[in-house]
Amino acid sequence: MDTTSDGLLNHRIKIEQPKYGYRVAVDTVLLAAAVPVQAGDRVLDLGCGVGGVMLCLATRVPGISAVGVEIQDELAELARRNIQGNALQADLKILQGDVTSLSLGNNFDHALMNPPYHDEARHDVSAHDGKRTANTEKEGDLPVWMERAALALKSSGMLTLIHRADRVEEILGYGKKLFGATEILTILPKAGAAAKRVIIRFRKEGQGIRRCRDFVLHKPDGGYSDEAEKILREAEALRFIEAN
Repeated sequence: MDTTSDGLLNHRIKIEQPKYGYRVAVDTVLLAAAVPVQAGDRVLDLGCGVGGVMLCLATRVPGISAVGVEIQDELAELARRNIQGNALQADLKILQGDVTSLSLGNNFDHALMNPPYHDEARHDVSAHDGKRTANTEKEGDLPVWMERAALALKSSGMLTLIHRADRVEEILGYGKKLFGATEILTILPKAGAAAKRVIIRFRKEGQGIRRCRDFVLHKPDGGYSDEAEKILREAEALRFIEAN
């Protein structure tokens, strides 16, 4: 496999990833920034790819432990190499296998996922095997992934996921059966533009839905917003502020 070496968080992290196929993107950093992890927490990353989210989390909050699950053996091996290649104060491990069939335990403080989100029946799927596996959702996968996350979490645990904004109500329907309190943050490419992504945090404890203010990714001139710059370059957390 041809790979490239790239940087995240203003090159504080070095990532080796496939030259062709699925590659780490802004969603990776935003998802990591949205997880309110603390030192000592145990984190489960479902579909971890080359480990980008785990590495971003460990950069922002040293002292965590994390397990990443990845079905593609080549990506799992790259994730292991990326962990070894970045000197982080964290215990990070990779399991190669299928999220839906591995035994994951039930003692994680946080679970997170950036799951495949293209419906193979409605979208043109990639000709690249790796990208197709990473991006293409098979029917029934998402609720199973969410159920596996819920089973792996402590009674006080939280699932954080990033997904397509047009599927919010569907995702909330799945989450209602598994979780209590919910927080929703919509990502806008620019102010006034239609939303493309949404980040949802499901807590096993509590109840109700809290809708947060929109997060604007770009300025009108195309550059990143000030808040986005701090998250993407300086490893700041993504704040879930309640909408007015």
